[in-house]
Amino acid sequence: MNETNEIHEVKLGDCPICGGKNTLKALNHIHEIPYFGKVMESTIICEKCGYRNADVMVLEEKEPKLYTVKVEEEKDLFTRVVRSKSGTIELEEIGVKIEPGPASQGFVTNVEGVLERTRETLLMARDFKNQENDEESVKKIDELLAYIEDVKEGKKPLTVKIMDPFGNSALIGEKVKSRLLTKEEIKKLSTEPYVVYYPEEGEEKN
Repeated sequence: MNETNEIHEVKLGDCPICGGKNTLKALNHIHEIPYFGKVMESTIICEKCGYRNADVMVLEEKEPKLYTVKVEEEKDLFTRVVRSKSGTIELEEIGVKIEPGPASQGFVTNVEGVLERTRETLLMARDFKNQENDEESVKKIDELLAYIEDVKEGKKPLTVKIMDPFGNSALIGEKVKSRLLTKEEIKKLSTEPYVVYYPEEGEEKN
C-alpha cells in the first residue's frame, strides 16, 4: 500500500486528560509537500472528552533554517506555511510572534490562514481588555486588526518569518528566501518542550 496521502489511525490507550479507557487515538496523514519533502500531520484525539493536539513532523532530515517572505500583494497571501511545534512565526510589522510551548499546535496552512489565526487571537484579547476597561490596549489591538485587514487587501506590507532549530517548519512560495540559522540565533529561540543539542567545537553532530 502506498503510504503517501493515506490517513492511518493508531490507538494510543487511555486519555491523560479525562482518564477515558482506550479513548485516545492518533490520526496520521503522510503526504508530500513540493520543494519541502515528505511530512506527517499527526492529530491526537480523545473520543470521550474531545481533547485534541496537532503537530507536523518532517520525515526527512532537515537543517535549522530561517524562511522569510515579504507580503506585498494579495497573491502573496497564498504562500504556504508549514509550522511544527518547534517553529517560531514572526509577523514583523505588527510585532506578533507565535512561539513553541506546551499548548502549541503544528499546522499546514498559508499566510492568510496565519493572519486569520492571529486576528481571532487579537479579537479574544480585545474582548478581555474591554472587560477590564483598558482603553489604551483596545485602541492598540484595533490598530493591529486594521493593519491585518490592509495586508489582506494588498494595501500594506508584512514581513513573515518562520524559524525552526529542527528544520521541521518552512515557508514555500516564489518570493520566499531562506538561510541556515546561526548557533546564536538558535539559542535565542524558544524551543520548549524540545532540547537543542550543541556539539562542542570540533565535534561532529550526530
